[in-house]
Amino acid sequence: MTTLDRYILRKTSLPLAAAVSVALLAMLLEKLVHVLDLVVNKGGPFVLLLEMLADLIPPYLGLALPAALFAGVLLAAIRLSSGSEIDAMQAAGVGIARLMLPIMAVACVTMVGGFIIIGVLQPRAFYSYRSLVFLVTNTVWDATLERGDFFTGFGGRTILVDHISGADRKLSGIFIYEPTPDGGSVTISAQSGTVFKSIDTRGHILHLLHGRRIDTGSNHRAKVVNFEELDLPLDPDEAPTFLESRGDNIRELTLPELWQHRDGGNTKSSGAKLAAELNGRLVRIASFLIMPALAFPLGIGSRRRRRGAPIVIGAVLLVVYNHVLQFGGTLAGSGRLPPLLALWLPFLLLAGFSGWSLYAVCRWPGEPPLSRLLGWLTDLASRGAASARSGMRAWPGRLWARSTARQPIVAADGHGASRPLAGQERPTGAGL
Repeated sequence: MTTLDRYILRKTSLPLAAAVSVALLAMLLEKLVHVLDLVVNKGGPFVLLLEMLADLIPPYLGLALPAALFAGVLLAAIRLSSGSEIDAMQAAGVGIARLMLPIMAVACVTMVGGFIIIGVLQPRAFYSYRSLVFLVTNTVWDATLERGDFFTGFGGRTILVDHISGADRKLSGIFIYEPTPDGGSVTISAQSGTVFKSIDTRGHILHLLHGRRIDTGSNHRAKVVNFEELDLPLDPDEAPTFLESRGDNIRELTLPELWQHRDGGNTKSSGAKLAAELNGRLVRIASFLIMPALAFPLGIGSRRRRRGAPIVIGAVLLVVYNHVLQFGGTLAGSGRLPPLLALWLPFLLLAGFSGWSLYAVCRWPGEPPLSRLLGWLTDLASRGAASARSGMRAWPGRLWARSTARQPIVAADGHGASRPLAGQERPTGAGL
């Protein structure tokens, strides 16, 4: 690796890392309010909050990484162009294509990272986050325990509650039966009790008051213990039967699983939805390679007086491209269009435009067509803004002239009546 390659990598990697950090932090802070409100209101532990935020990192990172790559390459090109460093490199015989080699290496590394994130980590994070949300909002105890019904939701225990109060969920008339591995059993009865979430774990603790515990061994000998208070941990790993397993939601399937079930025979989703999801992910992963070819010509085409134009145009292109892919995925999932037209055609169009922009910069380094297009758009926007400002400043004067022109000038005659002036007639002193 030459000194020039290290210099280009440093110019690109630092803005890339900064953009990823800022975008990821902004997304997590926006979601932190919702997650914090959800966990605190349900009385969950702090470790659960950290786990939910950790599960949000892969989905948000998959969204932020392509935009961060585009922003890093664009800012590096703007700095190199505004400081006339590219002109000096070209005068020394180093072309644009040579400068793109380390940048494309960064794009390949980010594409591999994007494949791992979008294809493997993101689906599993979706399911993990959904499981944690379900654990907070719909626990086994709150969802299935009813008065007078036998409940077997925690391990091998069978629980029967005679009465449950409405507001604080206070229990009374509690009966618990649990078989032991040696063939015996444990029977617990209590007058009252409450259920609360554990501080250290995600499980529940059943706090019993004024009861009796009977331990019966395999030899049918019983040991009776009376207690005033007893804490019975409830297994937090026992999942409710109505929680869907991973894969029932199409977003929770990894890329190998999507390829394996692409015909739709082994899942609840149709073949069209599976094909749309598979092609949509592949398109987003392949889009990493066209980000440098799109961003670098935009940065090269910007000069000192047009530094903000490529940033705005690039942001608009990325937003439009993302919405087009989302709309195309919807059309492909419904079966109205094949994925080749709905998803790969926008990718090929953007790739063609990016390739032409890079070729134009290499072919006409002095004043490429993209630079002239940016200059024309900037001048057009400047003239429109100037016209709008001048129109706003002249609007009160025109409004006053229009209101005065509609009022006729009248003159009073000798008998006190008034009449409109005609032609060039001027009012006399007596009329005034």
